[in-house]
Amino acid sequence: MASITRPRSQQSQRRAGTERVVFAAVQRLLDAGECFTELGVRRIASEAGIARSTFYLCFQDKTEVLIRLTATMKDELFSRGAAWRPTGPGGGPEALAAVYAGRLAYCRERAPLLAAVAEVAAYDPVVREARAQEIERFAHHIASLLEEEQREGRLSADVDPVTAGQVLAWGGEQVIARQVTTGGAEDDAKVAREMAYGQWFGTYRRRPGPDGTPT
Repeated sequence: MASITRPRSQQSQRRAGTERVVFAAVQRLLDAGECFTELGVRRIASEAGIARSTFYLCFQDKTEVLIRLTATMKDELFSRGAAWRPTGPGGGPEALAAVYAGRLAYCRERAPLLAAVAEVAAYDPVVREARAQEIERFAHHIASLLEEEQREGRLSADVDPVTAGQVLAWGGEQVIARQVTTGGAEDDAKVAREMAYGQWFGTYRRRPGPDGTPT
């Protein structure tokens, strides 16, 4: 059994290693100002230091690279925000603002990748659908938080969790993408705070306390 398992494990490790160097190569090329649409597999493989045949052992084409690289980024963003809850330890609008600030900082470091996704999604339905699915994951998560708030009696019944989740997820995606590609980093904290407080006093229907502080 060991003689069968070991080669499979080694093959998985090699594929994972190829994936890492290809992801890093694409990120470097994009950071250097390369246009993803004009990048060929030969160029990507050369930058990664691998043969084209090795590239095709892991990826069907460069579009798959973009989709999987973006999914990795979105997984990290999702894990960073999934722990926030409206109430309890780590809850409230300031904590939510910190979550958005973290998302902005993370995305700003990967602004060329975000621009590449937007560029390719405009003409490639596969990338467009993959991008939509990632945003929908955020929308479903937000909807589940709102439904929980309604069950606990902390959120008005007039809020439609599904619709609100769609608005916040898709709207937030647009705001963050615009800020990291056209706005200055010095304004990220202000943008994050406005996003958080807009959500807190708008979607969550919270009201300021007597002294004006969030409740």
